Amino acid sequence: MIPSPLSFWNDRSVLGAAAGTNDLLAKQLEIEAIASYIHSGMRVLDFGCGNGITALELARRFSVDLLGIDYAEGMISAAVQLSDKIELKGKVQFRVHDHIALRNMQDRFDLVYSERALINLKSWDSQRQAIEDLTGLLKPGGIYVMCENSMDGLDRINELRENLDLSRISPPWHNRYLREKEVESLVIPDVRLDHVNHFSSTYYLLSRVLNAALAAKEGKDPSYDAAINQLALSLPSLGTWGQGKIWVWRKTDQEK
Repeated sequence: MIPSPLSFWNDRSVLGAAAGTNDLLAKQLEIEAIASYIHSGMRVLDFGCGNGITALELARRFSVDLLGIDYAEGMISAAVQLSDKIELKGKVQFRVHDHIALRNMQDRFDLVYSERALINLKSWDSQRQAIEDLTGLLKPGGIYVMCENSMDGLDRINELRENLDLSRISPPWHNRYLREKEVESLVIPDVRLDHVNHFSSTYYLLSRVLNAALAAKEGKDPSYDAAINQLALSLPSLGTWGQGKIWVWRKTDQEK
């Protein structure tokens, strides 16, 4: 029997660094990419914060006022417990909150980010609504750093894998990866799509294609922490191969 997405995430809340993903190197890459948009003095929202790994790392580095929200009570409980063990430059709060209630939030933020949170919504309509609601929480001039998975990026990886007789990778059962045309066609008043950051392209090319092919030749399962994957973290991101992308939405400086 397949569990509900909520029970799935509550069950994973006890897994520490691996609560959000088994690929800890990809998680590290995401944190660095999101951190590149952060600076001290910001009011920040983490939508779908999970057990707070990213939020707490950002508050450890920067003097920010950060609110993390997630619909899984187990994740929020784990985040609160973890925050008691870390010395922070910034201030962090965690709350149970789901995407349906976003439009009722009164807070406004310099920066909002999500990290593989929208892909847990079941349809493009719900993802689109969440994007509109999250950009609606921005101060004029603020940005939404949308760090999510692209189905198109995964398709490109799968084309390369098939050339090497590797099986295709499918998204997890509880995810709907974003389609790039859907995102790029979205029009939101007073908000523009500023740019797309293909931050994970080199990593996914090396880890999901080359590392997987080398492991297959040796009759082994590929390892997330293989040497070639670790090397990929130090290389510039080239191309559009990665499933992990950041779409940056910017609120206009003056609201009408």
